[in-house]
Amino acid sequence: MSDQLESRLRASLGRAATRAPQPPPRFSTEVVSRSRRRRMRRNTLVVGVCVVAIAAPITVMAVRGTGESGDVAAVTTEPPSGNTVWNTTPIGKRLTIDNPSEGRPISFWYARAKSGAIVFCHEYKSRSGGGTKSCGDKPIDGEEATDQGSTQSFPLPATGKVLHYGTAQAKVAHVAAVLTGGGRITGTLQTPQGAPQAVWTVTVPADKTVTALEFANDEGKMIKRIQPQPLVTPEAGAKPVGPTVEMPGKLDAGPYKTPDMTLIWKLNGQAVAMNVLSPGMAVTERGGPDQALIDMDGKRMKVELRDYKEHWFGITGTTTKRVTLTFKDGTSVSAGTRPDPWKIGGFRMFAATQQRTDDLYAEGFKIVGYDKNDVKLWQEDHRPTR
Repeated sequence: MSDQLESRLRASLGRAATRAPQPPPRFSTEVVSRSRRRRMRRNTLVVGVCVVAIAAPITVMAVRGTGESGDVAAVTTEPPSGNTVWNTTPIGKRLTIDNPSEGRPISFWYARAKSGAIVFCHEYKSRSGGGTKSCGDKPIDGEEATDQGSTQSFPLPATGKVLHYGTAQAKVAHVAAVLTGGGRITGTLQTPQGAPQAVWTVTVPADKTVTALEFANDEGKMIKRIQPQPLVTPEAGAKPVGPTVEMPGKLDAGPYKTPDMTLIWKLNGQAVAMNVLSPGMAVTERGGPDQALIDMDGKRMKVELRDYKEHWFGITGTTTKRVTLTFKDGTSVSAGTRPDPWKIGGFRMFAATQQRTDDLYAEGFKIVGYDKNDVKLWQEDHRPTR
């Protein structure tokens, strides 16, 4: 699962906590695997329960984990009774478009909840092969237009684009996002066959803040104006708890408390990826050690790869001295590893660049780790995700 998916869940939880006991209007039953920092073993389901002081439930519909081979495996749970996500009947067809943040499909559709109310649903696919599926808790019945969310994340998507989306009644003919500084970007309205309302989307630069969403009729008369809730993530405001180190490819890496101990990678001062070095309560309560490279099942991982455009980097075990990335045609690039300078323990870091692609997962690859004698220690195979 990508970093973007987890940060969107963090943002929802943050918004919910600040508005307790009332649930926030756009809080959905979205579930995201916390596998940006620890993968799940194939066919093993571990679901963490988050408790917040609001009435809105957070429910896992499907969890995507990574097996020993590195390929993404789908894992599902039995639906709990009365849950909004499962107790819905689709209305009409899906609208599937390209997600500009991931370069993968994102789907939207309407559904009727068990209560009879109409809710908005979406399914999000990540570049690395994971995904989430969710339906909103708040009915859209009677709403002229709603803001249902965005693909905004921390760190910002490498594509430099964010998709905002929501619902709109037939009277809405125009939608636009108002940016900080007064700029405006016009969006698109599309109505899936059989759907009760249209789905609106607006793509904006990832480094721009949307201050308002405006909806107008055919004559241009304003129908509704919505102020989106800002993305709030603990990582964005975190302070380093140790000196940063320069890595190959002009990357900088430093430790932060988020509140987990997190390694944040930056390029030209901008955060581009993270590795969580302390699993925290979600893992330790299941008997896993509180250290880097531990998955949600408390099992040890061999590597946590991150990438940003031509950069590939991450953390691996303490006995791995070299990491090699091999592409489909057999060409490869290697990176040496360096010890943890902060004495956190349990990992070594690596970083390098490759000129083949800005989407490692599109065609697939394998990543291999070697010891000091150049003996292969481990290998992960990643099949194409597009």
